[in-house]
Amino acid sequence: MKLVTKRNKTRFTVTTAVVFAIFCLYTVILAIPYIWGIIVSLKTRYEYMEMPVFSLPEKLQFSNYIKAWKELSVEGTSVPMMFVNSIWYAGGMSVTSILFSTMTAYVIAKYRFPGRAAIYTTALVIMMIPIMGSMASSLKFTQMIGAYDSRLYIFLNASAVGAIFIIMYATFKGVSWGYAEAAFIDGAGHFTTFFKIMLPQVISPICALFMTQFITLWSDDATPLVYFPNLPTLSTGLYMYQSVVKKTEQYPIYFAGLITCMIPTLTLFLIFQKNLMNVQMGGGLKG
Repeated sequence: MKLVTKRNKTRFTVTTAVVFAIFCLYTVILAIPYIWGIIVSLKTRYEYMEMPVFSLPEKLQFSNYIKAWKELSVEGTSVPMMFVNSIWYAGGMSVTSILFSTMTAYVIAKYRFPGRAAIYTTALVIMMIPIMGSMASSLKFTQMIGAYDSRLYIFLNASAVGAIFIIMYATFKGVSWGYAEAAFIDGAGHFTTFFKIMLPQVISPICALFMTQFITLWSDDATPLVYFPNLPTLSTGLYMYQSVVKKTEQYPIYFAGLITCMIPTLTLFLIFQKNLMNVQMGGGLKG
């Protein structure tokens, strides 16, 4: 028995070392582009154009970040205001989409009523069938409901039966209804049960979905450019600044803007990393 235990321990240690080495290599590969971008953002235009690609700057040009905040403005909209627009669009759209989808998924998964199967089937069909050339009709609809070029866009265009709905539906299917029944016995209502009992059970997938949605929308430059052109975001400003970069070749300033734009998503990950790893594997019910 001791021999078998020793072999298993040795095999586990070797496997762990190999997996650890693979993940370390993968981490380095992912980190190289970001490190190179930071190095470029601290160079002068001459160093970027004439020096080797991975050469270090002779003097750190932190002034590039100040110049980026001045030059990335779009038609009078300053970078701080574009930052506010990005928070409003990415953060607000993520919160409304996840909230609406989560509430819809909870009702469909846990309550029985006529038409619930049809709603779920419709969500699946929407996910499977690609919709081509719908921007014109979507833009017309946005104008008709008063959401065009308005901050109301995040409320009037948030989806409740998209991909987030499908994920949260499957998540709630795995949560025991016994939690809700125990809350009902103690006198809790449906809203109290949802927000204080059932919702905390799925906080980890909600955090993961929020991060994914936020990063996707934070990097989106096409939607703000089409649906609210007078409320440009940081990604829109960087997209429009590309035409200036091609003429002036001020790539260090452009990369300084990219690094600045990346900071909020990195901060968001640091805030929610504990929630992402805190996945409950057991229940709180006694049979």
